[in-house]
Amino acid sequence: MFAVVFKETLKRSENTRNVTNADAIRPQTLDELIGQERIKQKLRISMGAAMQRGEPLPHVLLTSNGGGLGKSTLASIISNEMLCPLHTTTGQCLHTTVDLKNILIRLEPHHMLLIDEAHCIGRAAAEELLVVTEQNILNISVGRRGPMKLLLPPHTIIMATTRPQSLSTPLTQRLGLHFHFDFYEVHELAAIVKGMASCMDMAFDEQACAGIASRAKGIPRIALRLSERVRDLAQAKQFKRAGVEELELAMQIEGIDDLGLNRQDRHYLRVLALAEPRPIGIRNLALALGMGTETVADVLEPVLVRLGMITIGVGGRRLTNEGKKHLETVGDKYD
Repeated sequence: MFAVVFKETLKRSENTRNVTNADAIRPQTLDELIGQERIKQKLRISMGAAMQRGEPLPHVLLTSNGGGLGKSTLASIISNEMLCPLHTTTGQCLHTTVDLKNILIRLEPHHMLLIDEAHCIGRAAAEELLVVTEQNILNISVGRRGPMKLLLPPHTIIMATTRPQSLSTPLTQRLGLHFHFDFYEVHELAAIVKGMASCMDMAFDEQACAGIASRAKGIPRIALRLSERVRDLAQAKQFKRAGVEELELAMQIEGIDDLGLNRQDRHYLRVLALAEPRPIGIRNLALALGMGTETVADVLEPVLVRLGMITIGVGGRRLTNEGKKHLETVGDKYD
C-alpha cells in the first residue's frame, strides 16, 4: 500500500515539475509571442533578410525598463526562428578578456551567444567586444608565438540589459539591431495568463485572468508568479478551475493589492506619508525600508513612478495625491 501511495505522490511531483517548467510556458516562435508588436514586425524583416542572404543576424541589443518583460525569451525565439544554436551567459561571468575568449572561441558558424545582464560585463571584456563586434576578430596569445588574431566564424551576439546607459556608446553602436521592450497591456497579460493556465493544467475564469493581469504591473514574469499562487490555492481546494474567490484569497495571502503593490511597496508609500510634507532622500528611505539604495531605485520606484504614486525630484521622493488615495483605499486589508 505504501509503495502505491509513494508512486502516486512521485507521479504528481513529476507532473508539477513539468507544468511549472519555464520551457513549457515560454513561447517558442514569434507567432506564439503575445504583445511587443513593433519588435516582432521589425524582427521578422531582419530575420527574413538575413536568411535570404545566408548570413547570420546582425548583433542584437535588447533593453527594457526592468526585468521580466521577455528579453531572454525573445533571444530563444530568434534562435528557434533562425535555426541556430543559442549559448547563454551573463555579464557577471565576463569579468576579464579570458572569460570572454573562453566562450567565443567555442562558437561555431551561425551560432548565437546571449549575454544577459550585459551591463555587468567587466571593462576589459567590454573593450575586447568592441573588436569582436566590429572586425569579427579575437586577439589571442599562443605561447612563444605571441599575440595572434583569430578570425571568428560568422555568429550573432545578443546583449540583454535593463541598464543600457551603463554600456559604452561605441559598443551599442556596433550592435546592428536594437529592440526596446514596452510594458504589457492588461488585455495582453490576460491572454498570457490564460495560456499559462492551460500549461498548468488549471482553468482560470475570465475574471480571474483579468484580475491577475491587472496586478502584474505590466510584467509577464509577475503574471506567471501570481498565476502559480492562484493555481496552488485552487489545487489545495482540489479544484480544477480557479475563479475570483481563489484569486482574492491568494492575493490576500501574498499581500498583493488591486494594483499589484506588495507589502514592501506599501511600506515605501507609508514612509513617505509619515514624512509629509518633507521629501525624503533615497539613502534615508533605504535605511527606513531596510534595503539597499539600488534595490529601492531599480525595483520599487520604477513601478510606483509609472503608477503615479510618487514623484522623484531634486529634493527627494514625495507621495502624490494618487498615492495617498491608494493608501486610504487599501488600508490594512492586504497586510
